[in-house]
Amino acid sequence: MAKKIPSLYGLALTNLMEAHGWTAKALAAAAGVAASTISAYTTGDNGLTREGLEELAKVMGLEAEDVEQAVLGASLVLSSPPAAWSPVDPTPEERRVIDKAAALAARETADQVREDLLRELRAEKREAALAEGRSLARELRTYSDADRRTLVDKAPDYQHWGLAVALCLDSEKTAAHDPREALKLAELAVLVARHVPGTDAWRSRLEGWCTGFLANTQRFGLSLPHSEATFAGVWPLWKAGEDEAGLLSEAYLLDLEASLRRDQRLFSEALKLHEEALALAGPEERGVVLLNKASTLQEKGDHELALQMLAKAAQVIDGERQPRLRFGVRFNEATCLARLGRATEAEPIVREVRELAERLRNAIDLVKALWLHGIVAAGLGRRQEALEALEQVRRDFEALALPYNYALASLDLALVYREEGRCADIKRVATEIVTIFEAQQVHREAIAAVLLFRDAAEKEQVTAGLVRQLQDYIVQAKRNPELRFVP
Repeated sequence: MAKKIPSLYGLALTNLMEAHGWTAKALAAAAGVAASTISAYTTGDNGLTREGLEELAKVMGLEAEDVEQAVLGASLVLSSPPAAWSPVDPTPEERRVIDKAAALAARETADQVREDLLRELRAEKREAALAEGRSLARELRTYSDADRRTLVDKAPDYQHWGLAVALCLDSEKTAAHDPREALKLAELAVLVARHVPGTDAWRSRLEGWCTGFLANTQRFGLSLPHSEATFAGVWPLWKAGEDEAGLLSEAYLLDLEASLRRDQRLFSEALKLHEEALALAGPEERGVVLLNKASTLQEKGDHELALQMLAKAAQVIDGERQPRLRFGVRFNEATCLARLGRATEAEPIVREVRELAERLRNAIDLVKALWLHGIVAAGLGRRQEALEALEQVRRDFEALALPYNYALASLDLALVYREEGRCADIKRVATEIVTIFEAQQVHREAIAAVLLFRDAAEKEQVTAGLVRQLQDYIVQAKRNPELRFVP
């Protein structure tokens, strides 16, 4: 006698019980029914409805998704009712092939839908967590440094991975103009990372990521040796950790390390790290990496190659959604063109840079836009216009307490005065740089460099080459207090 074929839901129940370790006796006891009732469901002696299956699944602690998968699996193995006869019907072997292909297709479709839904849900929850992190970071700014640390140590609401990420990104934005505050933010991010809930592996991965930002701030606030020592601890933490959802970007870390190698004048290593970052970067990260790679090429002196990289960055940056990156690309592009003596090509870019600065409403960006205007005006031979712009830029950088930018703009001004043969004004500018550096306690090697420039100005021996050498030195010395100026 042929064995009775179970119903669709009866077979689904059998699959759920076997997959999750339930016997008919145990399920019957948990559901408050006779064991024979469960057996009848699984053998097909008693019909089981979808609602009944879902109730029994709840008793086993299962979700609606588990029921759906079990029903799908049962439907794939149960025989379909025979179709009406046709002279072109498949043979039994052909039907088996069709059934197998249908089963595989259903499984692949289910897996793909599951992966898509999981990815969408993770992305949605990631954005929500990052938004909450930004809100928590704004709240923390209202407290003292000591209170911030206490809140992170004691208050679970502040032990939030989104907060750690927000603090890291804030530290990066702050580092150039307020390195001390940036250092505090990065240190706080590391502290948050050590307290977040979850597995040790997740905390390790998050701490490694935050430590990369701490090393980045140390390039500005401490020294390159400090930064390098901190970065040495980044990758062991990162590699010991796990981040299955891909919440943290390895490309970002590689690009931060590339910036350190650039400051160390290890250009080959920096460019290699930029390339590794590009290979891992997501669509919205590529513009950042390409812009940073262009900066490395600029400092290396490869302005033509930098322009090529900036052109690639411009293609992937959405100016509407990423105006700050667009500003960086266009500012650097015009700067490279001016340095190459191509001020005519740079002139139309100046207008766009000014418009972007006005849109960003950032005081430093507005000053930089005026600075670019002065440089390009000088390159076009409009000296009076350049002098007025660069004098204003110097005053603005002094008010913003940015001594290195003040010095760089002053040297651009000195070049214009040199072209007009105004030696007395060059001497004045040189003396004012020394005064600013000493008043703002710039490191001694940088002061020694501008003293050499002042001596050359006093002797009326300032050359364009000397000015350019000193500008290149100041860009490096800003983050390397041990570097000496050798004209």
